[in-house]
Amino acid sequence: MGRHNTPDPTAKAPLRTRVARHVVVWLERIGFGVVAGAGTLGVLRWASTSWTASLWIAGAVAVLVPLAAWLASTVPGPDDRQ
Repeated sequence: MGRHNTPDPTAKAPLRTRVARHVVVWLERIGFGVVAGAGTLGVLRWASTSWTASLWIAGAVAVLVPLAAWLASTVPGPDDRQ
């Protein structure tokens, strides 16, 4: 009852709008991963880590950050009832 009976406002949006939101969310996640990977690469090179190791680690960071953001989005938010 109450808010549980109310449909999700994004479900009412047209298909084009829902797809655009989904694409924007993933572009943000990927962009954040690229920035995190580039930052990691810069720090590792500054620390005189070899290019090969730096690239592998930065690549892993660039992949894991968007995956972690996706995983975090699947967790339910806090309960507003207090």
